[in-house]
Order: sequence, then C-alpha cells, then structure tokens
Amino acid sequence: MWGVLGCSLLGSVTHASEPVVLYQGTAHDALYDLCLAGQNGVAVGSDGLILQSIDAGESWEAQEPFTSVALLGVSCSTTPRLVVAQQGRIFRWDGQGYKPIASGTEARLLGVDANVNGLAFVVGGFGTVLRSTDGGKHWETLSFDWEAILNDFLEPHLYDVHISAQGVVTIVGEFELVLRSLDGGDTWNTVHKGEASLFGLYLQTDGGGFAVGQDGRVIRTRDGGANWAVVPTPTNAILLNVWSSPGGDVLVSGMRAALQSTDSGRSWNQIGGRGISTGWYQGLSASPDTSVLLAGFRASIIKLPLK
Repeated sequence: MWGVLGCSLLGSVTHASEPVVLYQGTAHDALYDLCLAGQNGVAVGSDGLILQSIDAGESWEAQEPFTSVALLGVSCSTTPRLVVAQQGRIFRWDGQGYKPIASGTEARLLGVDANVNGLAFVVGGFGTVLRSTDGGKHWETLSFDWEAILNDFLEPHLYDVHISAQGVVTIVGEFELVLRSLDGGDTWNTVHKGEASLFGLYLQTDGGGFAVGQDGRVIRTRDGGANWAVVPTPTNAILLNVWSSPGGDVLVSGMRAALQSTDSGRSWNQIGGRGISTGWYQGLSASPDTSVLLAGFRASIIKLPLK
C-alpha cells in the first residue's frame, strides 16, 4: 500500500463562496443523506422526513411521510430508488410510492448503493451487509469472519458503500476499514485498515476517489479502491462525506467543518460561512451547475459553488 501522501496544507478559512440556503426545517429536524440524478433529487432524515426536488436541487418540497423512523440513506442514481432506515427498514420506489421491503435484519441501516444491472448493497450496524441482485426486491445477508479481518471479536459498524457499473463493491466503516469485492460480493479483500472510523466514500469512474472520517481522516485511491493512502488535512474534525471530480476538485463536509481542494487533495482550504462552522452536514451531492449541495442539521440544504 502507499504511504502518507505529501501535500501542502492551507490552514486559512475562506468565506469567498458564501453558501446559499435552499431549504431549512426546524431546530429539531435533520437530514442524513441526499442524492441528485439529473433533475431529480431526494433528501432523507429524521422521523421519516423526505424531501424531493425536480429542478436539480434548486428547490425542495417535503413529501408525505411513509414511516416515522429515521431515514438514514438513499440511492437515486439508478432505478429503482432505495431508502434505508433504522430498525432494518428498506423502502423501494415502485413508481407510485415507497414500499417496505423485507430485509431480514433489525440492524440500523446506514448506507445503500445500486448499479444499473440491479446489483444493490446495504450496510449498517454491527457488520451488517445485505445484497440484492434484482434491484432491491429481495435481500440476503452476507457473513464475514470479523475476527480474522480485525483480529478481534468486534463487529464493526459499516457506514457507506459504492458499487461500480462492473459490479466492484467497496465498503467503508469502523477501524478505517475498506473492504473490496471484484465479483459482486461473493469474495472480499481487506484493502485498508487503521484507527479512525470512515463515514463517507466517493469513487469516480476514472478510478480516483476518497474516503473520510474521524480526526480529520482523509484517504485517497487512484486505482478504483485497490490501494489507499492517507492524505494530511488541516483539521481534526469529524468528516462525514466527500465528493470529487476527475478534474481534481474535492469537497468534504463534516461536523463544524468543510474542506475544499482543487488539486486532488494535495492542498486544502477550510471553508467557513453561514452554518458550516456551527453545524454539521452529512448529505453531499454535486449539482449540474458546478456547485455542491450539502444537507444536515436543522434539515438544512445549502448550495456551495465550486471555485
């Protein structure tokens, strides 16, 4: 594996791109995930809160709740749309509404992804990994030998998952764990471990990508997730999500912190401005107009232009 990457850290805070507030709920509301697919967008959060956009995220409307549990993850980049939640709940969009799907678990489900071939994965608490091969209609639980992987009896919480069009699956979680499967989840390799939990993952189609987590941890891959290297950052904040582009733009959101890089993580600016230094943002998605949308505390959705 690669070592720690050298980089020039820019510790100054920039306010040049003042965030634009697109939506805001009450002090007790929260949004945990957000995704955009063309003109359509979905954001999900506490107490069954679900928002929809039909104009690429420029405006959002609350939808009629279909459950009272917290909705923790959403995948809308492929059909069908999938939402995962507390208590092992999975909901699948059938063109008319979100229908509950039996998951076979009561674990808290934290992340979901699917590809155009119907392969879908859900990850969650205490090592939960679910797989579907029919677009989320049916699910099976995958088993892992966590003692062999971690040299401990712990079952790690798993926070995010990515599936490529070719069926390569990448999972991140506690203990800086990165698991990778080249065959749709039949066999797995442990490609990275460390100390910090990893909460967010983004992989590009060209093989580049990042994962982020506790203590300002950022790790980077250049080969589709086969190898990872730690990238120094100017913060020890809890980082929750990440997006990157093949051109070198990277945006990281977190707890009272946000980072931006224009050179694939070799240098960083800390982003300030309304809400960022005092709140938290976990949902993150790029919009078509060269900006990034963040979703988080107070059910806020803000737009942050990329420079």
